Amino acid sequence: MYKHFTIPNFISKDECNLLLAKCKEELVLKNATVRNGQVDFKSRKSSVAFIDDLGFLNKRLQNILIDSVNVNGFSVSGLQQFQFTEYNIGEFYNWHKDSSADNPTFSNRFYSTVIQLSDEYTEGELQLSIDGKEITLERGLGTLYMFPSHTLHRVKPITSGVRYSLVNWIKLVENKNERKSLL
Repeated sequence: MYKHFTIPNFISKDECNLLLAKCKEELVLKNATVRNGQVDFKSRKSSVAFIDDLGFLNKRLQNILIDSVNVNGFSVSGLQQFQFTEYNIGEFYNWHKDSSADNPTFSNRFYSTVIQLSDEYTEGELQLSIDGKEITLERGLGTLYMFPSHTLHRVKPITSGVRYSLVNWIKLVENKNERKSLL
């Protein structure tokens, strides 16, 4: 069984501010969509933009993933594009999974990562549902959350302030010369 991880202070307050300023300056946010590529304000209401390279963060995150995600016969193949997400008052993302065998775009997501870039908001907790139990992840500026992409999770509605985060997904690649076992 795979588990979730929380790494407080994965990036510093100054690094959060630097990344937040870069994303706000360089990216154009659009309404977030759901699996079918449609905007669905009943399931998800937030704004997102995608960015490939965040300099120091790409390598740091890749190193953590390589050290933390061990599956016999497979290795971490790299990061996808970062999703910069903004949640304003009343915005949320209902219960969902980041991976789906039914959709080729999402079928190769193995672990999901979320990096908290702000903490001056109320509510808006990131929650996981594991074995039918809701787990609220402790909020912290610069905290990295990692969990299997098939884990049901949500972001509760924001009641004040603005919540910013960076989301990414990792996939695994088969090691051709190694025996494989997911157990």
